[in-house]
Amino acid sequence: MTTVETGTVVSVLYRRDLRHAHTDDELDALVREITENPPRPVCEVFVWDRPCRFVLDGEPEFPDARLLVSSSPNTGWGALNYVDPHTPHGRVVDSYNPDAEANAPILPLDPDGADFPNSAALPLEQVGEAITEYCRTGQRPTRVEWQPGQWY
Repeated sequence: MTTVETGTVVSVLYRRDLRHAHTDDELDALVREITENPPRPVCEVFVWDRPCRFVLDGEPEFPDARLLVSSSPNTGWGALNYVDPHTPHGRVVDSYNPDAEANAPILPLDPDGADFPNSAALPLEQVGEAITEYCRTGQRPTRVEWQPGQWY
């Protein structure tokens, strides 16, 4: 299944820098960028029937659901925050790793100050798998456990 076949577009927002993936190759490149060499430590991933638009592109357009990703390639850790106001599974949830608390680094939830709880830290390989799953399904990833999350 490709993003073209399903008619979906993946948009990734790094603060004010918006990137899009229309094909599997473009999606793979975006996931690698997020987990291996992100231009910023936090980004938001959207799956929609059209590219998202930021204020600089006219009127902003974004779907209600999104996956926020914090990644730290230097430490090998990342964290996820999923928001969907229309889901029965919890409107805002953070990734959950019961084994991460002892060695997990502090990961930013909001670049302006809020951080994820240590229990949200996941190995970056698992973060990449969850991003790919979200981009293919548009649903909260099932590859990770979740805990009540924060809205910033």
